Amino acid sequence: MGQVLGYTRMLIRAYMRDWVALFFGFFFPLIFMSLFGVLNFGSFGHVSLGVADEAGNADSAQLVAAFSKIETLQVHKGSRGDELAAMDKGDRDIVLVIPSDFRIAPVQPGQTAPTMTMYQSSARAEQSAVGASIVQQFIDQLSFAVTRTAPVVTVKREEVAGRNLKYVDFLTPGIVGMTIMQLGIASVMFTFVVDRQRGVIRRIMATPISRRAYMAAHVLERLILAVLQVGVLIAVAVLLFKVQIVGSMAVLLLLTVLGSALFLCLGFATSAFVTTEQQAPAVMQLVTLPQMFLSGVFFSRDVVPSFLKPISDYLPLTFLNDALRQVATAGASLVDIRGDLAGLVLWAAVTFVLAFRFFRLET
Repeated sequence: MGQVLGYTRMLIRAYMRDWVALFFGFFFPLIFMSLFGVLNFGSFGHVSLGVADEAGNADSAQLVAAFSKIETLQVHKGSRGDELAAMDKGDRDIVLVIPSDFRIAPVQPGQTAPTMTMYQSSARAEQSAVGASIVQQFIDQLSFAVTRTAPVVTVKREEVAGRNLKYVDFLTPGIVGMTIMQLGIASVMFTFVVDRQRGVIRRIMATPISRRAYMAAHVLERLILAVLQVGVLIAVAVLLFKVQIVGSMAVLLLLTVLGSALFLCLGFATSAFVTTEQQAPAVMQLVTLPQMFLSGVFFSRDVVPSFLKPISDYLPLTFLNDALRQVATAGASLVDIRGDLAGLVLWAAVTFVLAFRFFRLET
């Protein structure tokens, strides 16, 4: 244990003296956060519409399909409770509940038209107003097309106090996840490929330090750096951009350690197939870039094309980002993110097996 701690301290001191490593490890993620936070992407681009179809008939399905074709509306289907919970988290601008007696047909004499309930989020007033106007106009046109006069359905509006989730609130967990991934893959790949190629590892192995202690020190160093980096990123987000971390910092710390372990294993596994310094950047980009753009770092995964969704849903960074975002923005507990935790653990197990099978200290 003394060897591990001693060599870990030496690695951290060497890291702190490397200005390039410090820049890309600490300041580069901060530049990303500052740039995207100041530009405030995602202010108004679409209206998130939750639909609870309690009718479940052909007419209601036709109505939902028609809403899905409206470009401004981003339609999500679910139960009333689930959609209202999503609105409370800031993920929905409007929730429309289609009643069980909904029909696209003239109202019979002596009967009243079915009543839809439209919940509007007060936290996102602009999106809510635009979405409500689109929905109401569509219902009016539908009624006119069927009866020319009387409405086939009425709309009752209710205002709900949702959480005003700013773009930087959404962005911060994504930057944290990206930083964990980059530290795990890039630092391992470049360090071991360069040291292996220059014979550094061979010389270190000639000292009394054991292989197990050497590897443990590298892993411990990167886990410590990951915690420090996440702490700096969250502190800057809270102090500079007024980001509110709703969930538990202990859960975020646990996710940081688990995510770091996963991407360290992926870094060790990947570096086994890289033999020169020149190959390292290309292989690293091949592994990290698709995850940066498909796993919801900068923008919601709702914009991912449908043919890429099956890939996006199961990437390791997707599980990490979704878990971090649920905890940071919605206060989710470990039970709430158990699906993402299972995905992280499974990926960690797979990458550990690959790293154990293929990684070698020396060529």
